[in-house]
Parts: sequence; structure tokens; C-alpha cells
Amino acid sequence: MLKTWFKRIRLTDPEENIPASPSPLKNRFNLHELTGALGDLGTLLPLAFTLILYNGYSPSVIFLLFGVVYAATGLFYKVPIAVQPLKAMAIIAITQGYSVDFLSSTSIFYGILLLFLSVTGLIKWIRILFTKPLIRGIQLGIGLILMQKAVQLVMKKGFLLQFNPFSLQVNIIILIAIIVVIWLFQLKLSLPVNLILMAAGVAVIYLFGIKAEQVGFSYKSLLSFSIPKLKYLKDALIFLIIPQLPLTLGNAVYAASDTAHTLWPKQAGKVNETRLAFSIGLSDILIGFLRGFPICHGSGGIGAHAQFGGKTGGTTIIIGVLLIITGVVPSLSAFIFLIPVPLLSAMLLFDSYRMVSLLFKLHEYRQITVAVIVGIISFLTRNLSIALAAGFIIEKALAYIIKRRISILNDRKND
Repeated sequence: MLKTWFKRIRLTDPEENIPASPSPLKNRFNLHELTGALGDLGTLLPLAFTLILYNGYSPSVIFLLFGVVYAATGLFYKVPIAVQPLKAMAIIAITQGYSVDFLSSTSIFYGILLLFLSVTGLIKWIRILFTKPLIRGIQLGIGLILMQKAVQLVMKKGFLLQFNPFSLQVNIIILIAIIVVIWLFQLKLSLPVNLILMAAGVAVIYLFGIKAEQVGFSYKSLLSFSIPKLKYLKDALIFLIIPQLPLTLGNAVYAASDTAHTLWPKQAGKVNETRLAFSIGLSDILIGFLRGFPICHGSGGIGAHAQFGGKTGGTTIIIGVLLIITGVVPSLSAFIFLIPVPLLSAMLLFDSYRMVSLLFKLHEYRQITVAVIVGIISFLTRNLSIALAAGFIIEKALAYIIKRRISILNDRKND
């Protein structure tokens, strides 16, 4: 049945009008795909860490379910489509301390909504509201937020996510050194230095005497089954789903499709907004039943995988398998948090650069103006609904003003 649905969904993004590749792209598994696989850990690990710490999630469940979805995504799309926790929902859930029971029910409700939008075709109609400048503005806002998150990580979290053995000044010096090394070797010489830095960082921490067991997470049963509770529907809708939906549509559906086609125009034939919404919805239903946290396909994560060398679905299959192993072997769930914070921050900064740089794909002054306004409002308010509404109004106002001026000029010529 699922195969039938996917066949009925168009192969190309209607706005991009890019045909599917004539020969099916094969997933590759090499050193560049491996380094690309680790590119989005700067976003994934801090959010996973806080959900485990403040909402009572089991590390095994978080990593195992994310890994399964990551691997399945790579097998189907054949390009590095990211899998990330829903950002707005995660921030609200962490702040309010919502229970796993409540969040797993919310995941199922949210998944059903995304499936409904994709299967009915409403996702294509809503797409009309998300023009290219609005999408670029969303990407700009996400890039700025990632940049701030990178700075906050190194300023507030110390050298490790749960330990603080070094001073802030040392952290900043290490961050700057890592940025220079990644820029010189990874981006200029295409050497997989982030993988080397990650392994070296963990080894150094381990030599300092900090063991994985010291992270101190409580381990629960690997997986358990949960039935959604309708009593949570109202609160889930008001406090989590409505604030999250514009961000998912803007960043994880429309902007994600745009990002994939921008980065791999000949390879992203299977990627479009309908399929992305469908896979998010299907994944969140599965995750909800297994008491996990809902996911999306963030455009920032796609840029992160590309930034560090990912070009095929092999990237996401690799990170998926690594996360599955991490979830199945409990000690690895703690061990992964021994990756130094300055390295995570540096990777986040390169991710943010990738998203911000997409703004320069726009060439018209009016489009750039709208995108910058949307990006700034997204960053300042953290409310994508407000940013999109403002951008939509400004876009229509500018179009009206230009049309009016052209009309006046034509009238003068006729006179």
C-alpha cells in the first residue's frame, strides 16, 4: 500500500521542474559519505541530550528510532535528507518539561496531520504561499538561529555537554582552531578532517579519565509500545502542533525540497514536498507508537550533510546504522556525548554558513529584501508564523507598488 502511495506522488518539485535522473542514483559508501554523515551531529546531539535530561527519554530509544528513520530515508531518497528532532516542539517540550507519554501521543497526532496534508494534495496548494523569497528567508532565519546556537553551546556548555573542565577562554581558542582546521582541510582540500577531529577529541577526553559511564543517564527498556491518548489532543494542538506546523512546512518540507534540488539538481529526482511531508508523517506515527520524539527533514541538516561531503543516501544510511548501534549498545549512548562541545559548535557554524549562503541564490532586489526581512524576524521572534505572515504581506505590498508604478508610467507614455 505504501509503495502505491509513493508511486502516485510526483517525482519532481513543481516549482523547480527538475526531471528525475534518467539512471537511478546509487548510494555510495566512502570516506566522504562518512564525514558527511557526521555533519549534522551539532544539531542532533544537543537536542537529544536535553530531551534525555529534561523530559525523561531513554537514550537507547532516541538514538535507535532516529537511526531507523535515517537509514530508511537514505535508502529511499538516494540523497542526504536529514532527520532531526522537531526544533520548535523540542524547545517548548524541554521548557515545559512535558512527559514522554504526552510527547509520544503528540507525535502520532502530528504524523496523522502530515499524512493527511500529503495524501489529499493540500500540501501542494499550501505551497503557493511559500514563494522563493519566503523559503530563502526561512533558510536565512534557520542559519542565524544555528549560528547563535553554536555560540551558546561553546559559551554555556563547557568543554563537554555535561562537564566543564576548561575555561571559556580555552573553549573559544579551541573553537577558533577547529574552525581554521576544518576550513583549510575539509573545505579547501576535501580531506575528512571532521572525522579525525571527532575521534581524536573523544580519545583525548577518555585519556583525561572521563569515562562514558560518568555521563550518568538512566537506561530503560529498549522499546515499549504506546497508544495515543485523546485527552492530550487539545493541549498538543494548542501548545505544540500549531507552533510547529509552519516551521515544518517552511523549513522541513518546502525549504528542504528546495535545498536538496539546489545542492543536487540532477540527483534529487525523488525529493519533493509531498513525499517529504509523507515520510515525516509516517515516521512520526511509528515513532509515537514506540514512545520516541517526532522528527522532520530540516533543510539545515541537509546543508550540513552536504557541507561535510555527503552526496548520496549512503551518508544518511551510515549515520542511521551508527545511531542504531548506539541505541542497541547502551554504553555507546553515553559515550557519544563525550564529543567535545567546541567541535559540535564549529560544525554548527559551518551548517549555518551553508543555510545563510543560499540567500545569494536570489538576484532581484525585491526578493532579497523580502528574504532578509523574513530571516531577521524568524531569528528575533523564533516564531516562523509571524515571520511568514510579515513576509507575505511585504511581498504583496511590494508587488502592488511595482505594478502601480508600471501602470502610472504606461499611462504617462500613452498621454
